[in-house]
Amino acid sequence: MRTTRPFRFAVAAVGVALLVAAGCGSDDKKSDDSGATTTVTTAAGNNAEVVKADKAIQEELHEVGCYSGAIDGVFGPETDAAILAFQSASGLETDGEIGPETKAALSQAVAKKEKVCGSTATTTPTSTTTPSTAPCTATALAKVLPVGVQITNYACSDGYAGVAFTQGDTDQTALLEAEGSTWNDLGKGACGGASAGYPPAVLEIACPAEK
Repeated sequence: MRTTRPFRFAVAAVGVALLVAAGCGSDDKKSDDSGATTTVTTAAGNNAEVVKADKAIQEELHEVGCYSGAIDGVFGPETDAAILAFQSASGLETDGEIGPETKAALSQAVAKKEKVCGSTATTTPTSTTTPSTAPCTATALAKVLPVGVQITNYACSDGYAGVAFTQGDTDQTALLEAEGSTWNDLGKGACGGASAGYPPAVLEIACPAEK
């Protein structure tokens, strides 16, 4: 009899365990089959909106001539460079961010159908950064050149700009200096011995004979 009593308790314990497990399984299944709908919140919707907004920014940067990459809603090095180029050309703080001020300026430029970066230039500028607020764009630089010229290349550095342009059938160059938000033509005498100390990237275009 001593060997059967523990066996009975063991059988009873196993039976209780099976009943509990069965009860839990039954409740779980009932919950699964109840037809109740559980809403799971994911970031998929938000991500889609972000991609859509980023595509819109890329399209606007493309329209103003600052971006030539894929319109895919993915902000990579090309998009970042385009933002910086637009900010620099527009005289904005070059932080690489699409903040309220940059967004407003970009939308305004698109609305006016302006080519902020490059404009009529056929070659990418060597530099688009100046310490002044004078925008390094073909449009801004052309304002101090003779009417009707066609800018073919330009570069800006440390407050100076070198510009190559055609006037009629003649190829010409100019060396400009930033004064506030505008440019000033330093004249033909700026090249030669007087050009010492000017940025090399600017002299390469403004004074090609000194290369």
